[in-house]
Amino acid sequence: MLNEDKIELMTGIAMFEKQEEKQIAAAGRMFKRDFVGRHMLHAFLRFTAAAALIGGVWAMCSIDRLLSTASLDEFMSLGGIACVWYAAGLIIYLLVTRSVYSRRYDEASRALRAYMAKLRRLRKRYEFQDRKKELTKGGRHHDGASGV
Repeated sequence: MLNEDKIELMTGIAMFEKQEEKQIAAAGRMFKRDFVGRHMLHAFLRFTAAAALIGGVWAMCSIDRLLSTASLDEFMSLGGIACVWYAAGLIIYLLVTRSVYSRRYDEASRALRAYMAKLRRLRKRYEFQDRKKELTKGGRHHDGASGV
């Protein structure tokens, strides 16, 4: 005999798993600090690579002007300005990254809690059904004292 409640619950769980699989997997495997830290490290590397590429392209485009008119002091001041802009941009980018991935982890942990609640509800349905089968073995309900 099919239990429509269990089928409906299992279908809901399967659909939830399909939609939220990536989110709940990350929240289930890592602590928030590790999750956010990993993404901040990736953000640092991406920002540094982008800054190096932009700086390299700019230097290649203006190499003629730089070499013909610039002195060592101008190179030093230009490098200092570039470092300040890099640091300011990096700090802003890392703060935004921290905020975004912290929120994503919180959403994923909420989804994971909902998923676990659905699984607990399904497990209780199975336990209830198993207990019911044990109590009604052979179709009769009996107690040990009366022998019935």
